[in-house]
Amino acid sequence: MAAITLVSACLISNTYAANCSLIPEDSATLEDVERAELLNGFKFKELEKELSKQHRKNLKSEGGDLLTLRDLVALQQMGAREEKLTKMWADQSPTSFFAQLNAGMFYSDKAFAARGSRATANVKNSQWVDANKMSVVAQGYLRKAIQLDPRSALPHSTFIGLAAMLNQIEGKTPEQWLRTAEQVDPKGMAASISAINYLSPRWGGSYEFLDSFTAQKGKSVSKASTHYLQYNLVLNKASHYEVIERDAAKAQALFKQAHAMCDNSETAREGILRTY
Repeated sequence: MAAITLVSACLISNTYAANCSLIPEDSATLEDVERAELLNGFKFKELEKELSKQHRKNLKSEGGDLLTLRDLVALQQMGAREEKLTKMWADQSPTSFFAQLNAGMFYSDKAFAARGSRATANVKNSQWVDANKMSVVAQGYLRKAIQLDPRSALPHSTFIGLAAMLNQIEGKTPEQWLRTAEQVDPKGMAASISAINYLSPRWGGSYEFLDSFTAQKGKSVSKASTHYLQYNLVLNKASHYEVIERDAAKAQALFKQAHAMCDNSETAREGILRTY
């Protein structure tokens, strides 16, 4: 297993070592509720108009496309993750980037659910069959989304996860999907967060690669965004030591480091308590 080093203290800027604005909120916003009402009321045109407006605003804000990804996740959660509703929106809106992307994300989640959370060696053949089946459906929608908005790397962020689960998608490894995402949108944050999750040792990647990638990414995005990526990387390492290595002491040290970087992180706080 690849050696893991703590993120150097020099990488942690005191300017951003307190409240992190990119930590997601626990509660739904009024906009989330309104968009969910449009979806549940089959008002797809109005929904797409609102999503497009919000997406343009997001791209001008700290976090960029990551905020749009969160908007779609919130929409799915408030729409009770209904498959027929997801398909209806995608089928009736074939030229909607958001409808196709949303469906791709939905079926990607179903692929991961079919696989389950066990180690690869313990996944049953029937689970792999179901995971592959859902992945194929997801890929179809994600490909449509790429065609509809070739400037967005949001579909690629989902492809990174699918490729990690299945070793490759369309002949591309997770790292190759990340490289493609970086070419499409060098400032995109969603693919970077996906990479921290799916290019980690748990999925066959390495922290050496992620340390290098995060440092390189910092040349393309703001200090606040770089700091948030570094925080996520430390948090991922903490989880690795807690769950995979079963080293509570090292995990707690990393959870404390993550909390020091973003003191509004409930995830880091819970990790500190859990590994005490």
